[in-house]
Amino acid sequence: MKVQSAVIKLILRTNKMLANGFHPIMLRVSFGYRREKSTGYFCDVAHWDAKNQIVKPGFGNAAVVNKIINDYKNKVVERKLQFEIEGRKYTPDMLLDDSRPEYSAKSCIYRNIMEDLLAEKPIHNSTKAHYYYAYKLLAQFMGNELFLINDLTENKIRTFIKSMLTKISEGTLHTVCAKIAAVSNYAMTKGLLNADEYCFKRYGYTNVVRKANKNAYIDKANILRIEAYFLKLVTEGDETNWCFKEGAEKRLRKRTSKEFALCFWLAMLKLNGSAPIDVALLRTEHFTMRYFVDPNGVRQKYYCFDFKRAKTDIPVHPRILCDRLARAIFEPFLDTCHLRHGYVFPVLQNDKHSLIGNRSHDSVKNAVQFVAKTSLKWMKIVCGEINEQVRRENELTGQNMPLIDIKRLSCYVIRHSFAMAYLSSPGSNVNSLASLLARSPNSIGTYITQLNHDSDLIASVAAMGI
Repeated sequence: MKVQSAVIKLILRTNKMLANGFHPIMLRVSFGYRREKSTGYFCDVAHWDAKNQIVKPGFGNAAVVNKIINDYKNKVVERKLQFEIEGRKYTPDMLLDDSRPEYSAKSCIYRNIMEDLLAEKPIHNSTKAHYYYAYKLLAQFMGNELFLINDLTENKIRTFIKSMLTKISEGTLHTVCAKIAAVSNYAMTKGLLNADEYCFKRYGYTNVVRKANKNAYIDKANILRIEAYFLKLVTEGDETNWCFKEGAEKRLRKRTSKEFALCFWLAMLKLNGSAPIDVALLRTEHFTMRYFVDPNGVRQKYYCFDFKRAKTDIPVHPRILCDRLARAIFEPFLDTCHLRHGYVFPVLQNDKHSLIGNRSHDSVKNAVQFVAKTSLKWMKIVCGEINEQVRRENELTGQNMPLIDIKRLSCYVIRHSFAMAYLSSPGSNVNSLASLLARSPNSIGTYITQLNHDSDLIASVAAMGI
């Protein structure tokens, strides 16, 4: 029976051996007569799948080779279909003539696409490091450094994110996903990836990665326990007659100590849930001491800070009652600001109080990250001790007081904790919270929806008195 259409297939030419000991992979077109053309790639018999016309996994760069040879074949198939649609006659030689695709291994490998992106756009070195870090994690997950951009399917990315949640922080994972998305978008603009192949098309990594942190905060009772732990660690005496323990002030000014870690976190809390960078950049010109009449009609001394959030440049105005806790947090540093070029906290300083770097973007960022990571390690240890204390209290009293979720502990949790502590207090309102946090009232819904603990819900309804 006469064949009405050309038969196009990939074959392994086993009767021909190359100098490297492998057989060439050929593209064969049969239509009246047979013609073959080399794809430029090779394989051995053991790794050739004749039925599916692909190289089996296990052969070097199998995924890359399969992508290229199948693109080569598809281009010839498209040429054949074009002839048939137009009603034109063709021969195997006409189909194979100049049919070699302009598709190279470099154009579809994720790493090469990423490097083309970094070479084409002006990107800061620290951002480039994020791209390479994301690539390193992907390569380890894929088990191959030369994986293709097309290999990043939606299911693959889902599995990748789930595997990373237990290995890196959620903030870091969010950054990693953002870099993968940027490389994928760049590949689409270059025609190397179809829109329906985009791995984040139906899987929004932003919502998935940050969902858990939206509900992460330390409840008011545990905040009070942390404050009591800190006071016991660095001071002695009662509320009206107290002093620092011997050597405590020196340890407080050491950035790697437990005392400083607790002080740093409580300072973020007292400064209206400020970020580590805001605390690091706090200077003497941002501070004044004033007297105000408190809600009970008593004239009290307050620490007054006025600065702008580094992230949004919106003014923040913390007013902190000058009690034992506040003095223990701020006094050791306010008394020694002149040794640190006016900086309140020794975040941008070493132990000898000499300024680190030239306050460039990288030097400030690295110093803040160092302090944030070091203090987080100490805080996890302290919170672990507090959790043990709460467990013992629960066993003795039969209550079910909440524990601190150490796994989800981060510097940003402090900001959420401040907001939740405010919302649980009488007379709180959204506009006031927005002012305290230096945010828009429209963006405070994040904290309002966090009233999901049974105790919070019961207390909120009971306070209504209806």
